[in-house]
Amino acid sequence: MPVLARLLHYFRLAIAIGFPVPGTSLRVASDSLTDLKVIAGDWADLPRLQAWIAERRYGGVYLLVGRRNGRVRVRIGEGVKLWTRLGDHKADPQLDFVEEVYVLVSPSFHKGATVYLQEQLSEIVQAEPALDSHKGCGPLTGFPLGDADRKSLDLAVLLGLNLFHAAGLRILQPSQSRLARQVAALLAEAA
Repeated sequence: MPVLARLLHYFRLAIAIGFPVPGTSLRVASDSLTDLKVIAGDWADLPRLQAWIAERRYGGVYLLVGRRNGRVRVRIGEGVKLWTRLGDHKADPQLDFVEEVYVLVSPSFHKGATVYLQEQLSEIVQAEPALDSHKGCGPLTGFPLGDADRKSLDLAVLLGLNLFHAAGLRILQPSQSRLARQVAALLAEAA
């Protein structure tokens, strides 16, 4: 097994899955090494998902996933008040394809962090030929991050992709992240 695949496997071992509301589709994948979580559920369970996030006041990035014309379609968004932001989408007729919602959250995500995460996940989705990306608003500016912040958020993307996978989203793989590509390049260079 290649070194990178082995590392990603070890990260998966730190993930725990919980079901916070019995009788619903909600599930939470938590990373025991960090404060990252993915809460996921069916689009019909959006009010329960919003309540879970509102209770914790988490910010983060979300993926609205479904099918249109036989292809998987993904809308990526971000927010520091996700419990209200996600509700705005329920009335949008352009999002009639949405079947599931996946939200990567952390109590430490501020606006600059969520914008950066949205950009990174958008890059991954747009590079995947099997996916259609549903455009939301354009790139946001005015939320500068330092090098250290970007590096820690690259790790959050890598760990977040593991959490998305554990929560049931199988269309994005951890190896697609910028950090995984950098690690793979370093390993190839060292060989």
